[in-house]
Amino acid sequence: MRVATLAIRLAAVAGIALATVAGAQSRPNAYIRVTARDSSGAPIPAAELTVRHGLLDVVAHGTTDSAGHGLLAVDVKDSTDLQVTMRKIGYTRGDRFFDVGPHDTAAVTIVVGTPRTELATVKVTARPNPKYLSYHLDADDIEKANIPLDNAWEVVKRLRPDMLTSRGGCATGAQEVWVNGKRIRLPLPPTGMAAVRALVGAPIRTRVSYVPVSVLSDIAPEHIQEIVYRDCFDATMAAVGSVNAIFVVLKPGIVYQQDVGSFVVEQAHEQHP
Repeated sequence: MRVATLAIRLAAVAGIALATVAGAQSRPNAYIRVTARDSSGAPIPAAELTVRHGLLDVVAHGTTDSAGHGLLAVDVKDSTDLQVTMRKIGYTRGDRFFDVGPHDTAAVTIVVGTPRTELATVKVTARPNPKYLSYHLDADDIEKANIPLDNAWEVVKRLRPDMLTSRGGCATGAQEVWVNGKRIRLPLPPTGMAAVRALVGAPIRTRVSYVPVSVLSDIAPEHIQEIVYRDCFDATMAAVGSVNAIFVVLKPGIVYQQDVGSFVVEQAHEQHP
């Protein structure tokens, strides 16, 4: 009996020690100070804040106070890029990328448009335009997919395959790519896994040039704010390379460099004592 009792006590002590170590390992060591306001400068209270590492890894949640401020704690092992997203009914979604390291405090400001005037609830009976739905997606669509997506090419191929084949009878799908309003011309051809995986899982009728494969393979899915495709019948832009083209808009703080990819450029952090 004594041996059994001693074994139980030792096991309990070991369990407490392991729990203490695990708690110490997951203890937050960095902070994010968020300021949310609209374009008029007014604070946005009670807004939902979500911090992600990559596309699907949520590392912190919180809300803003009456002054539009929020303080979130995270655990990081070294300096890394994170994304904070602000959501509140009546406001557009706001995103901001930043970097933070152990014992740092990142100061992040999110500015969105002024609140939309809310009307009485209206019952919508018309069906959404299927062409628009298949030629458009945004950050919420990508996050709601909740599947592993390595790059923007995988996003388009798996979530909006009609961009690769055209719905209206065009001879081809995407041939051109624009990023943040700039047409990307003559990028380096895709290599390595990007080339091997390019058409794996793509529709049989896929007819694309190497340009969208190359450019989109270098853009991280979490960096995308919106993607729109204009097929051969869409002449709304009336510019060279604007039909059979994919238009990518990146989130604030993200830039694209040809043959390099998308990356964070806005980094604000202060030393945390």
